[in-house]
Amino acid sequence: MARDRAFREWRLQEVLPAEMDVVSARDIVLDCFYTVHGAHFEATKTQLGVSADEKRVRQSAKGALRLAFRHTGGSFDAPTKMQLEKVIDYLDEQSRSWGTPEEVIRKHRAELQRVVARVRES
Repeated sequence: MARDRAFREWRLQEVLPAEMDVVSARDIVLDCFYTVHGAHFEATKTQLGVSADEKRVRQSAKGALRLAFRHTGGSFDAPTKMQLEKVIDYLDEQSRSWGTPEEVIRKHRAELQRVVARVRES
């Protein structure tokens, strides 16, 4: 049941440069998504009887992010700033549907908006 899920807090662990490339920003989004929802991926893998080590759980989070890019018409491997913004919107909605508390979504979205604001235009 979604309401019983645990959601981890994520904080940006690095000082952001004045400008950054979109791939670095995408990787920060992945880190946030993995941190917040990794426990759910781990529990699901355990229930299915498959390996739930950190590497496998991170691969699942990365796969989910790849799907988010595809769903929003973007490319995980060649993202743009606009696509990254759409993916963040999509992940917000997915997180809501999974029962993530609104305050958690708002907090992480604000952090990720700071990241995207530093992405240099291509």
